[in-house]
Amino acid sequence: MTRRGLMHGIALAAAIPLACGKAMGAAVAAVDRRTASTAALLRVAFPHARLTPDFYRRVAETYVTEIAAKPAAISEHDRGLALLDASHIAPFADLPPVIQKGLVEKVDQEPFFKAILWRGAELVYRDRSVWKMVGYEGSSLEYGGYHDRGFDDIDWLPKAGVRS
Repeated sequence: MTRRGLMHGIALAAAIPLACGKAMGAAVAAVDRRTASTAALLRVAFPHARLTPDFYRRVAETYVTEIAAKPAAISEHDRGLALLDASHIAPFADLPPVIQKGLVEKVDQEPFFKAILWRGAELVYRDRSVWKMVGYEGSSLEYGGYHDRGFDDIDWLPKAGVRS
């Protein structure tokens, strides 16, 4: 092997990890953008002041992981997120909530939105930490159903005949 060939081999060996690193970095950035936009979308769809951004991010990660195994679903989801990012003001996740809400109202009939709405509701409201916050006491099936366990517990309504 010549000296020139050796130097060429060393340079090539040094460049490969760099090129792979940039490609991996771009892939990671795309996944992070996807998760951030999905989390912002979930927050608009299921707004609860007491749920933290980390909660929405975890739900978004779960959702994105589920649909990543289905090429058509992830492609449709990415198309929908591109619609939300099309404002050209800033990425959807970085926009103020009022603008995010307006953008979501424009795409709320899109298939990607309906999919995330159905599955997102399940992921958000199946979390036991959310139950108390929204007033859900859990399943009553094992206790005989709701009939004997607070079905008529409507103390939050004003009493009949009482005007406020």
